[in-house]
Amino acid sequence: MKNIGKTIRLLRIQKGWEQIKFAKKLNLSNPAVSKIETGVTTITLSRLNQIASVLNVTTVQLLAQHVLPQHNKGKAKEPDECAEISKKIRQREEEIMQIQTKIIQLYEELYKKDTV
Repeated sequence: MKNIGKTIRLLRIQKGWEQIKFAKKLNLSNPAVSKIETGVTTITLSRLNQIASVLNVTTVQLLAQHVLPQHNKGKAKEPDECAEISKKIRQREEEIMQIQTKIIQLYEELYKKDTV
């Protein structure tokens, strides 16, 4: 589910939407969207269909992860340079996802303490 979450996050960012705006479009809370994007929670098929619709892609495209457009503006980058940049981006995305997951866990621990 983490890969689907990453794809959803990247598509949301490409549209220029803050997570809160995306959450409103889905009628979800911001923490719920965060959990989807970080792979903390599972996504039902109906929710996946809803997300795909809001992102203006098909559910199959979302699952196949082939929806990210290829932009070639200006001078083309060398393949090695592109691979290096992609690797760094993936590393940063993974770091962000780990931090978001930790924040969710800490929030849930805090919430449990407040309700006990």
